[in-house]
Amino acid sequence: MIDKLPRQLVARASPFIHMVLARKRLILFLCVPLLLIAVLFSGAVNVDSEWSHKLEGLRPIGESIQNGINYVAGDGSNYDSSGVVYVHTNGSSNSSTSLGHGSTKYIKSKAYKRPGYELPLGSGMPLRIMALGASTTRGDSPEEDIDNNGFRRPLRERLTAIGNPVNFVGTQRLGNMTDNDIEAYPGVVTETIHKNAKNAVPKSKPNLFLVNAGSNDCFQHIDIDNFYKRYDALVEYLLNASPRSTVVICTLLPTWDERFNGREEVWRVNPQIRRLAKIYEEEKKPVVLAELQGPDGVQDGNIASDGMHPGTAGYEMMATKMYEAIVEADAKGFLQSPVAIEGILDDGDAERKDEKYTAWVEEKVMMDNATMKAQEKEINIMKAELARLREEAKTPGPAPTGAVKSAHEKKDIRFPKLFVV
Repeated sequence: MIDKLPRQLVARASPFIHMVLARKRLILFLCVPLLLIAVLFSGAVNVDSEWSHKLEGLRPIGESIQNGINYVAGDGSNYDSSGVVYVHTNGSSNSSTSLGHGSTKYIKSKAYKRPGYELPLGSGMPLRIMALGASTTRGDSPEEDIDNNGFRRPLRERLTAIGNPVNFVGTQRLGNMTDNDIEAYPGVVTETIHKNAKNAVPKSKPNLFLVNAGSNDCFQHIDIDNFYKRYDALVEYLLNASPRSTVVICTLLPTWDERFNGREEVWRVNPQIRRLAKIYEEEKKPVVLAELQGPDGVQDGNIASDGMHPGTAGYEMMATKMYEAIVEADAKGFLQSPVAIEGILDDGDAERKDEKYTAWVEEKVMMDNATMKAQEKEINIMKAELARLREEAKTPGPAPTGAVKSAHEKKDIRFPKLFVV
């Protein structure tokens, strides 16, 4: 081979070749990097060594795989810790715990129950709730067939469904729900709500307040710039008068009413309520904000024809936002058991057992049960009839009279044989 190369090239390369052969260390210096490059491009990397280093002080990736945790692939299939799935860029997946180049690891964290959704709040503590406010708290609305339960009924149902006994308290009763105590009057401003609270709170000492105050301040245009001072005085009183309480404060609903022109005033009051919420958070007071406006809150379209009060759907939305605020309070550790007071039970419905009103509720329950039993009876009749029909369809019966003749018989009938005479 060397003889076939040009003489000039051989002459120039000979000193270099002799030098390399003479220095074996240089050969090793050149060969080792070449071998490493070849291994990297071939993809034949030892996975354990490749991923055994620690990233930013974390454990090696292999050590992060724990027993009892499911890992899910992009196609939704589940694997336990012995079958972690890595989905490759070509869409294929495997259950190997190794990672190859161009693959993505999909991990599903272990499921757990979030307090307030699957578990009762505060380990199931009783919630003695006082709803404070004006007509919106009362559930007033021009909507037809309004029941004046407002946000209280759907909120109560959600809280009791997760295991918390609930008792609404107050000096007034309104709505066709059994536990319908409330502390709200139509048309009252924040200062009046404060006075009403002074009369009602010492009698029941709630451990949860739902405050919706300020709309009438806006409609009556009462010193809007200093609204936050009156609102803070109300909140401070509630916390002091019932020391085990948590206060849920609410932003005001939107309004498009043109009689009182309170829309712009609401826009000025709501920022004050939000700022107070931040101040209470900094002070570590047991106060949380229910944001009733915003993308997932009550919109103009949820307000009834009077431009001020929501309809049934709007009150449902209010209940959802208040429920979320109560869950937040529980997550922050604010909720405390209420003070024991003679005559006030944990379950507000149980307080009405001796009243005539409860007789109507019990009668309704009996009617519902009777309707359910009648429904079950009809369902069983339908199931038996369907089973009979399906069984008959499986069993072939005798051929009916006047059956259709075979193709050959049809042919004989349609085309009779001709006889030559």
